[in-house]
Amino acid sequence: MKMTKDLNRIERRLKDVLKPVTPRANFVIELQNTLDQEMIKRMKTKKVQTGILVAGGIVSLAVMVITIIRSLTTWPRIIQRISKNLPKIRKRQQVVTA
Repeated sequence: MKMTKDLNRIERRLKDVLKPVTPRANFVIELQNTLDQEMIKRMKTKKVQTGILVAGGIVSLAVMVITIIRSLTTWPRIIQRISKNLPKIRKRQQVVTA
């Protein structure tokens, strides 16, 4: 509450002391052009950042799909190798237990 009162007091004091100034037309035009150019730069930067983010998402999705496909196509080979070597493994176990 005290802070609000202090701020109001400062604001009133500044209104009494400071007088409004009308800027030159040339200054206003230059400022507007500068701000417009800065806004265009920021918009381009934002578009580039968005593009990079989208490209990264697409690459990540592609890697994930490739990984899933590889894992699905590898399982039959793994099962085939296990079933091929299973008799050898059972013979070794029988020799060890005998």
